[in-house]
Amino acid sequence: MVVGIARRLERPAGRVLAHRWLRARLHRRALRAWRGSDAPLIACYGNINRSAFAAALARSRGRPGARGGGFYREVGRPAPDAMIACAATHGVDLADHRSRRLTRDDLAAAPAIFVFDLENVALVAVDNPRALARTHLLGSLDGEPQVLIGDPHGRPTPVLEQTVARIARAVDHAEAAR
Repeated sequence: MVVGIARRLERPAGRVLAHRWLRARLHRRALRAWRGSDAPLIACYGNINRSAFAAALARSRGRPGARGGGFYREVGRPAPDAMIACAATHGVDLADHRSRRLTRDDLAAAPAIFVFDLENVALVAVDNPRALARTHLLGSLDGEPQVLIGDPHGRPTPVLEQTVARIARAVDHAEAAR
């Protein structure tokens, strides 16, 4: 139920979150959290696209403890071929990636949690409400107007490429601000 509400609110919430003063606050808060952790937890629904790429990119950019995970029950799924190809254009190899499911303990132990959309926020809230205080939107790291990064799974390749490029800009911006 919470996830369904989050999905329905995604578009109007995206407009609210795009307001300059709120975006700036989210940006500062997320940057502080990113700088303060060598081991951010990056979460999305399935852990085969967005979080898989973002965690691997973060590790390649100097965050050795960065790890990804998802909320989807099935584990051990590989990244799709299109994602592997897109990630490779940014120097990230996802050929050996296998999805993992996040646990309440993962959320409790993470010094900083980065998610991509309201559905991810809702799933964190359901699994571990206390973890919300350490949860940030990865899209707020770069200061671009839209802080939500939609799930590209099952979408055309150009959408996947745009998503990967956006994640790369956010991580690279956060690392440059370090």
